[in-house]
Amino acid sequence: MQIRLTVVDPQAQGSPARGRTASCDVLVTAPAGTALAAVASALASAVSGSDGPVALYAGAERLDDRRSTLGEPPLTDGAVLSLGGPAAPEPHPELDDAPTRLHVVAGPDAGGVHLLHGGEIRVGRSAGADVPLDDPDVSRLHCAVTVAADGRVAVADLGSTNGSTLDGARLGARPVRFAPGALLRIGESALRLAPAGGPGARVR
Repeated sequence: MQIRLTVVDPQAQGSPARGRTASCDVLVTAPAGTALAAVASALASAVSGSDGPVALYAGAERLDDRRSTLGEPPLTDGAVLSLGGPAAPEPHPELDDAPTRLHVVAGPDAGGVHLLHGGEIRVGRSAGADVPLDDPDVSRLHCAVTVAADGRVAVADLGSTNGSTLDGARLGARPVRFAPGALLRIGESALRLAPAGGPGARVR
């Protein structure tokens, strides 16, 4: 199993200390079910230059390195971890007007965040899609996410070749509710809906 993790060192942000870097992308190769404890020191050394005992955070949550498992939330492909304490949220004033955000949590575009401003948002491999994904198993126009005026979100498949699932249930042409936290899988990619005020990532 391979997952990409971004490790952030809050102490180095703004004024990097000698031997430290503000952030680093790390490709972790490990068997499925590996505990965070097995790689925590290596992740820390990627930004701090030290391989001593470390505390890693996902958002504001301190991770238990023996119970947290690679490949399971929050340690999924594209996750952002901070070293020693919660990372300061990145300022994104434009998020205040966005009802929801669509996080790409697995696949070639993992780590991307798309702002959903309302109406129908088409997801697919085509450059003309509202949310384009560089995933060969995704159809040109694969599915549509619709944000209603009251903020409720629904999703439907657009007749894709490989289909779409929401929390394991196969989608059809009829829209179904897409709740925050639900996992939408299309091709090799996975997307999750989150409220606009959640932790930031690469905004697109």
